[in-house]
Amino acid sequence: MRYLPLAVTTFLLGALPLMAAAPDATGVWRTEATQDGTLDVRISACGAALCGTILLARDPSGTEQPYPHAGRQMIWDMVADGAGQWSGGKIWDPRNDRTFNARMELTGGTLAVSGCVLGICQAQVWQRAD
Repeated sequence: MRYLPLAVTTFLLGALPLMAAAPDATGVWRTEATQDGTLDVRISACGAALCGTILLARDPSGTEQPYPHAGRQMIWDMVADGAGQWSGGKIWDPRNDRTFNARMELTGGTLAVSGCVLGICQAQVWQRAD
């Protein structure tokens, strides 16, 4: 009977890293392909929030292309609001130079990214690129 507390303690200590491991959206993500191609976006911590910076552009064949917005922040102020979910931030769409209220949801190796303004929403599913 005296071994039971030791077994429970050992189990709980072993499970703590699993319970603490939250989904991690940081890294490099590739946007959905459009007629212009794709973008690679690095998502990283910006204080307590997540931000995303455009790294590079690829044409529809996958060849890296010069891109005037490389280095520009595309996502900012995304705050975790649940396991694998972020909201409260903004996303900039370089295709039409518009900024939207944004949400992100991480599921496995995909990141569902959406932005809405005045009830008009756009969404993409990004793939992990790193």
